[in-house]
Amino acid sequence: MLAPLYSLFYLCDRSQNRKIALTLLLSNWAEKEYKAIYRGATRVVRSGADPNLFAPGGQRTRVRARFGYREDEFVLLWLGIFMPHRRLEDVIRAVRCLGSRGIHVKLLLAGSDRSYPQYFQSLKALAVDLGVEDQVTFAGKVADEEIRDFYAASDAFVFPNERQTWGLAVLEAMSCGCPVLVSTGAGVQEILTDNVNAILFPPRSPAVLAEKIEGLITQPHRRSEIARQGMELSRTNYTWDRFADQISRICGEMLPADSSAGLVSALAGSPGQS
Repeated sequence: MLAPLYSLFYLCDRSQNRKIALTLLLSNWAEKEYKAIYRGATRVVRSGADPNLFAPGGQRTRVRARFGYREDEFVLLWLGIFMPHRRLEDVIRAVRCLGSRGIHVKLLLAGSDRSYPQYFQSLKALAVDLGVEDQVTFAGKVADEEIRDFYAASDAFVFPNERQTWGLAVLEAMSCGCPVLVSTGAGVQEILTDNVNAILFPPRSPAVLAEKIEGLITQPHRRSEIARQGMELSRTNYTWDRFADQISRICGEMLPADSSAGLVSALAGSPGQS
């Protein structure tokens, strides 16, 4: 019953797509996926974090005290919306792998469970089944004004997502000075360099992820250097201002010369606008 409806939808969708002059995508992976279905010109334009909202200096002790974390405990953060492609079961299994080697970390999972409540419940059940429920904290949805504090409270941020178009949370964490572990299944890995400004790992590989986490725990100087270089990359090259500049240039290229000049003149000459 649904197959004919989907076919009709995609037929209409492709028809509408022929009217689009240019499609902007966030990553090379997303562009490849798009081109497998649609025709037409494409460009990759990568978004970034707001360096004013996401900066070092969050209240580290406030969040750690809320969840009873000691200062000497290693806290691993994930923050977002609970969805199956986030692959959070891999991180929970990595925590179990570390525990079997006598390395105990705290995993802080923060975000809304409203989109996929069954997936959320399966993660809680998995933590119990693996015997790590005391190491995994489900924090619930985080208020916007507290996000920076969560990054500050964490010793590393993990992004195990698979088939993820981009990964804005990674850049937010980096901009706050938090070292990141990122799956190569996420588009944002395209701009990262392993062991320089991030730690990369293959998706669906809890054992490998556990080894990467252990490396950060046992090498604090390396962890600090990765955090420093990640912060510099994010705050310099991937900000909303740079993203807006790129979009503006692309729009200028596509508009006729006279239209572009008129638009720029109108924006620049309007009183009371900034």
